[in-house]
Amino acid sequence: MKIPDAFHLGQWTEQHLPTSLGAIGNREVFKDTDFIFQVIKGPNARNDFHIDPWDEIFYQLRGHIFVDTVEDGRVVRHRINEGEIFHLPKHVFHSPRRPPGSVGVVIERPRKAGEEDGIAWFCEHCGNMLHSVYFWCEDIETSLKQYVQQFNADEHLRTCKQCGTTLPDPTTVPQWDGDDWK
Repeated sequence: MKIPDAFHLGQWTEQHLPTSLGAIGNREVFKDTDFIFQVIKGPNARNDFHIDPWDEIFYQLRGHIFVDTVEDGRVVRHRINEGEIFHLPKHVFHSPRRPPGSVGVVIERPRKAGEEDGIAWFCEHCGNMLHSVYFWCEDIETSLKQYVQQFNADEHLRTCKQCGTTLPDPTTVPQWDGDDWK
């Protein structure tokens, strides 16, 4: 077995991820290994909350990001600055929000059969859960994205049964206008 040579992660990122991939965009650096090591470039456009069956580690290479979590029924915003590392425990609903120019690494564990990921959306007005789906995440680059796109395309799912507020499709509204993200 030949062990691969070391390489420069910044150069790899520019080659394999020259621009942001949009709403949800990540690239795995090492495929088919015992861990998922992925690079993500901002900006993104998300309002979903992912729940992972295993811990996640965020390391911010450039710029900053926000990781919104649901804690005791309310959304808490965690800011991760350039050079900082953040440990997210398993089974916590979270939503990484990546401003323009940000680049980060996320490390997690591949899923085995029976280990399900989940995604949920919450009403921005009353906090009611609008919809959730649980699934086996076969491919970290595509599995999550397909469920998010299906939800965003369905106004009925995005409308709160409790208060009637419709959660906007985040890909159709500006995400990073103003100074509140800086």
